[in-house]
Amino acid sequence: MYVLDHTLPYIILGMPELSKYDITIDCSKQKICQNGKHLNKSQKDKSHSNDKNKQNVSLHTSECKQINSHCSQTTEYQVNPPQSVTENKCELRKEVKDIIKNFDSVFSKDKYDVGALRVEPQRIVLNSDLPVSLRPYRTSPVEEQEIKNQVEKLLQAGLIKESNSPYSLL
Repeated sequence: MYVLDHTLPYIILGMPELSKYDITIDCSKQKICQNGKHLNKSQKDKSHSNDKNKQNVSLHTSECKQINSHCSQTTEYQVNPPQSVTENKCELRKEVKDIIKNFDSVFSKDKYDVGALRVEPQRIVLNSDLPVSLRPYRTSPVEEQEIKNQVEKLLQAGLIKESNSPYSLL
């Protein structure tokens, strides 16, 4: 694959395109030729080709579109990519919003809407009948209030339920 500069939008060519355009890349001589004309950058002016008219030597996207069906699966989007992603940002946002609106039943409404999964009740099997002694969490009054608020929200959302287990927070 080789990239030719075509007035800033670049054309990426694979082997089928190189053969269709009759482009020869000679690595030992560091030359790139199309139909016998050199496409190399000249050392003096750093410009493309040493011909007077750059347009005659460089590949045109219109030529690529004409032979597109004969080459590979190159599409017009690949030949003329957008200048930047920001050009299509609003369009992409609209598409994403449309998808979310059309399929709103599969997206969560908030962070507590995770759906329901019905499983068998779980039990913790203890090795002894001695009561479990757990030290309470050491929290500040502000942190304790935050924990209570979050536990209350989880209870309301149905993600947890009240328990009499010695391992429970409540």
